[in-house]
Amino acid sequence: MHTFINSPLQIGSLSIPHRLIQGPLAGYSCAPFRELFHHFMAPAYSVAEMSSASNIVHKDTVQSRYIYRSPHEKILAYQISGHNEHVMAEAALKLQNFGADLIDINCGCPKTKIRKKGAGSALLEHPQKLALIINKVREAITIPLTIKIRIQDTAKDIALTRLIEDSGADALIVHGRRWTEDYDVPSDLKHIAKIKAAVSIPVIANGDIHNRESLEQAVTLSQCDAFMIGRAGTGKPWLYQELLGHSPVQVTMAQRIDLFLNHLEGLATLESEFKAMLQSKSLVRYYFRNSLSAQQLKAFYALEHLIQIKPILQNIAI
Repeated sequence: MHTFINSPLQIGSLSIPHRLIQGPLAGYSCAPFRELFHHFMAPAYSVAEMSSASNIVHKDTVQSRYIYRSPHEKILAYQISGHNEHVMAEAALKLQNFGADLIDINCGCPKTKIRKKGAGSALLEHPQKLALIINKVREAITIPLTIKIRIQDTAKDIALTRLIEDSGADALIVHGRRWTEDYDVPSDLKHIAKIKAAVSIPVIANGDIHNRESLEQAVTLSQCDAFMIGRAGTGKPWLYQELLGHSPVQVTMAQRIDLFLNHLEGLATLESEFKAMLQSKSLVRYYFRNSLSAQQLKAFYALEHLIQIKPILQNIAI
């Protein structure tokens, strides 16, 4: 497995160095999050958090949270969401001009506020509309184009994925749950394998990959070309170094604290200290998991400034 995972993969005109990809995480995967992976062996590429195509066209600048790119990032994909083919194409071109290496179209988001706009997973129910969007985006850009979907039923998925391929996609990312299913439902890797067998473009499996055992299972059952990891990379930027076959990474508590503070300081620079502190309340559980007592967690939630964090965390023992 390790030889395969460490081998390069061609997606359209782009060669990526190995087959593990960090997926988009709404509210998390902005540049300060993605930059931390480069302290270790980084994913083949990361995907920025999902962005509204309309906001990209009319609102966002190169310095905004959704678009800003760290100088340390070598390959970066931007994921766009929307239902208007012309706006989607314009957004994709703008991102290409900002330096995007790939564009990904979100056809998997299950959130009501996205679906009611006809975007995200709602596009799965309108194959011809999705094909039109892919065609228009493909015509607008020269960089690789990927499409991220969720599974439905086998017959629908095979027809849809062949249509996606014929419409100009360079690769397909498949999340192994239906849009109605929550994370307590296991990712259906065997269903993904049927999609993989139906198309000739690379297929990337997504869902439930968080350690070597789950990665080995995904490789065996899905037979896919590459693998996308989502939540497991949060608070664990050394994950890819472990999965790519190197010796287990030993990270001290002092190093965890430094990585956490680097993350928050990056958020404060990108947006504001206030927003960094707000996000710290959820990030702290990823970085320190079960290491915080209820009393320490309560004390952390009461903090208002970055400078107050380190003294609280220095007494934690893994």
